[in-house]
Amino acid sequence: MNYGFYADVFFLTNAYLDFLAVYAVGEILLQKKKTLRYLLCCALSSLAGCILFLYIPNFDVYALCVHFMINPIMTAACFYPAKKEVCIKAYCLTYFVILLLGGSVEWLYVTVAKRRFYELCLLLSAVPVIAFLFILRWRRKNVHCFYQVTIWNGEKSVELPALLDTGNRLTDPYVNAPVHIVSKGVFEALGGNVAFPVRLIPFSSVGCRHGMVEAFTVERALVNGDGAVHEASPAVLAWAQDDLFCGRPYQMILHSSVAESFLQKEERAGEGAGQLRVNCKK
Repeated sequence: MNYGFYADVFFLTNAYLDFLAVYAVGEILLQKKKTLRYLLCCALSSLAGCILFLYIPNFDVYALCVHFMINPIMTAACFYPAKKEVCIKAYCLTYFVILLLGGSVEWLYVTVAKRRFYELCLLLSAVPVIAFLFILRWRRKNVHCFYQVTIWNGEKSVELPALLDTGNRLTDPYVNAPVHIVSKGVFEALGGNVAFPVRLIPFSSVGCRHGMVEAFTVERALVNGDGAVHEASPAVLAWAQDDLFCGRPYQMILHSSVAESFLQKEERAGEGAGQLRVNCKK
């Protein structure tokens, strides 16, 4: 039996499915990069697959090259400069998503469309991916607490999104103050080593039982919550490598004391409202 090979269909199908997979994986792992990078990497990967298919007569050798050479390079290029562990997770998840997408396209084309409208079936395979990403973003928005923070130090100020992490209980032992984590880029924007005398603070976390971070003190930090404001004057910050924040929707990790401060303000507001109702009844 002879088969016809359509290079354009082969290229577009693989590039399209690869793009959907790496885009979804980027959202899952919070390692989202620029869409143009995804498109370029997937297109080059699909093109390399076409060339290998044409010039390698042995299908087993071709499959080994695609699975263990082209696809790992594509994944690493899409998520660079992610850590090795993240790239391995991305590689495995990408394969899993591609298998699901390929199976859905085959099911739509053979079972539903009766081997017609292949292009439409290919486009419809994106529907579950879009629905999944919508649900994922919605759940993250409701589970995670994001706030807008403004930091002042001298004439310099930085406004950035922050994540409230109730597990962050890092404390500066020198001044007994809570420590908030910012990216190195924020540290440099505020003046860096020229503006701050940094000090080392020990910390312990998952994957690093004994570590040290460089802490510094700014004049003021203001956290704007939903109807509440938390202010620290001065505020102790520590900077971490930008890899920690790469592809994430925040550039700062707030200390758990911020949540406690907001909770106390809500309780005081509730007590004040209750007292007002009692006085009204009297």
